[in-house]
Amino acid sequence: RGMMRTGALLAATALMAASCDAFLNAGAFAPNARMPTSLKGSTQASARRSAVCPVRMAANEGRSPAAKALSGILGGFVASSLLLSPALDVLHGPGVSDGGVASAQGATSRKSTRGAPSKDANKDPESILRLTLPINDKNPIREVQAQLEMSMDKALREVKGEKWGKISGLNRKATNIVANKAKDILKDVPADKQSEAAELLASIEKDLGDLGTVIEGQKNKPVEEKKRAVLNKIGDLEQLMVKEFPYKVPKEFDNLPQLKGRATIDFVLKKGGADNAKFDVDGTVYEKINLRMVVDGYSAPVVSGNFVDLINKGFYTGMQVQRSDGFVIQTGDPNPEDEDTPIHGYVENGKERTIPLEIMAEEDKVPTYGVTLEDDGRPLSQPRLPFSVYGAVAMARLEDFPDSGSSQWFFLLFDPELVTAGRNLMDGRYSTFGYVVEGNRLLSNVEVGDIIESAKVVSGLENLQAPKK
Repeated sequence: RGMMRTGALLAATALMAASCDAFLNAGAFAPNARMPTSLKGSTQASARRSAVCPVRMAANEGRSPAAKALSGILGGFVASSLLLSPALDVLHGPGVSDGGVASAQGATSRKSTRGAPSKDANKDPESILRLTLPINDKNPIREVQAQLEMSMDKALREVKGEKWGKISGLNRKATNIVANKAKDILKDVPADKQSEAAELLASIEKDLGDLGTVIEGQKNKPVEEKKRAVLNKIGDLEQLMVKEFPYKVPKEFDNLPQLKGRATIDFVLKKGGADNAKFDVDGTVYEKINLRMVVDGYSAPVVSGNFVDLINKGFYTGMQVQRSDGFVIQTGDPNPEDEDTPIHGYVENGKERTIPLEIMAEEDKVPTYGVTLEDDGRPLSQPRLPFSVYGAVAMARLEDFPDSGSSQWFFLLFDPELVTAGRNLMDGRYSTFGYVVEGNRLLSNVEVGDIIESAKVVSGLENLQAPKK
């Protein structure tokens, strides 16, 4: 069955690519990819396909009847099975969700979800970040986490009234683990952090008791909010268990900044254009929007280090959003209006800094560099940081040049009909390096020309390692 599914996937991909080529050659679409002049010749067709075929267009305005028809056909393919790469304009060289468990759109699961239905994929950024911490997965705190994330989330989505007895039982089980296995939980914490960890564990036990009281009210939203608060403390405790960076980055990347841990970045965005323009998200108006992003150097130390370094240099402050189509929001090109320049990335000492494609699969001990998981012979492997989250963050690059990333990056606006979690072909093709964990739904009204007013590293800067000279 696996071979048949893979064969069907490849056949659908080939059909979509062939259809796109035919319409491109007929002039139905205009390419919107931008690339260095030195690369235009050999990659033009590939870049045009990448730019046009898989993208959910914001509107049909300006397209021919044939193009509209193809859009509908391709939309059916995409919604039912897969998505090819996004159109990256590079390409070089509460009513509004705040993110987290409370806004998770599907069950939380540690298992690989490539090929699994969208509802089985983990769409909670904070859960994914907790699960990818390099700690002992057999520590009892992981079982506490599973009771709250996977089992309780699933129970909360049930509609039957008797679900509350099940939810209460799950909370009691989590509470008993914390109370009875405290020593086993704390043994993975380094000696110099034991006191802090013990206080945190006691706070978690108290909060689980409070959660039990909230559960008695039988209201989903308060339970989800309290559960998220408990899980955040569990994540803090698990972070204390990380003893050191778990592997060595290849020496060939010593000339690049590296993030040996995690960093948190706060963004403030304002509207471009008219002075009185505001963000309108589901009828709520915002003068500015605030986003919080967690960048994960454990899964992508080189890509994350490059990004945090540029944030810290102020490279993105004042920069406009350069693409927003309802699918991705992209920025980072210092020369967005100059199509003839060979430089569309960060320049250092007169030379453009480029970074490798860096992907860490679930089964990997170290990241894979310079090659997609598909080209590495692992098309069904799941990256540790998948594109199953609204507000996933990744580096843009040239389709045919894996190591052409520099400063351009994008938010993915996850849509289960377009980027089916566990069934899309973006996973393993781009370097994901973090998630928006607060304010992610505010991205829905970010448009071309909107401005990054500020981008600041608020924690984790000590994990940034400068390039070795």
